[in-house]
Amino acid sequence: MEYLYQAGKPNGKKFILLHGTGGDERSLLEMAKFLDADSTVLSFRGKIEEEGMNRFFKRNGLNQFDFASLEKETDHLLEEIKRISKEKGIALEEWILVGYSNGANIAAHLLLERETTLTQGIFFHPMSLEVHTQSFNLSDKKIWVSYGGSQDPIVSQASFAELVAAFRDRSAEVTVVETAYGHQVSMDEVQNAREWLKE
Repeated sequence: MEYLYQAGKPNGKKFILLHGTGGDERSLLEMAKFLDADSTVLSFRGKIEEEGMNRFFKRNGLNQFDFASLEKETDHLLEEIKRISKEKGIALEEWILVGYSNGANIAAHLLLERETTLTQGIFFHPMSLEVHTQSFNLSDKKIWVSYGGSQDPIVSQASFAELVAAFRDRSAEVTVVETAYGHQVSMDEVQNAREWLKE
């Protein structure tokens, strides 16, 4: 996978950045530096191209997911994270997954469906991918999620609620923030996520 790695200060947070549809490995860099100016970042570019736009897994139309692609790309992403972490000498549990939309979806899926020592996620406007095959305990996971409410044309209230329930039902700690900005990321959300990181 194409990726960008920027080392920060030793005491900084360590972020894995996963962009939304049409983004690339530079899309969330500014956000990461706002969340923590001293952060180390590992930012991936989605391998799938859809009408010239980068994505992390295939779909067959709006909110119609290609589940074979989802599983294959989730495995590949996790292997890439492990490989680069080993190369850079960073323990998996030190990373915080930061994703928006399509990137948030694959990150949440990874935590729900793969047993891993990755434990934290900041997910802007994710939705349930309706895959619930695992039941292992998630009490070591801390998740912050935001939702654009009734203004979001992509993420329905039911889909968002299903995702939150999937984490909470398996004992993950979930912080939910609702905004009035639809599917766009607002400054209020990013500020809230920054405060959550400091807690």
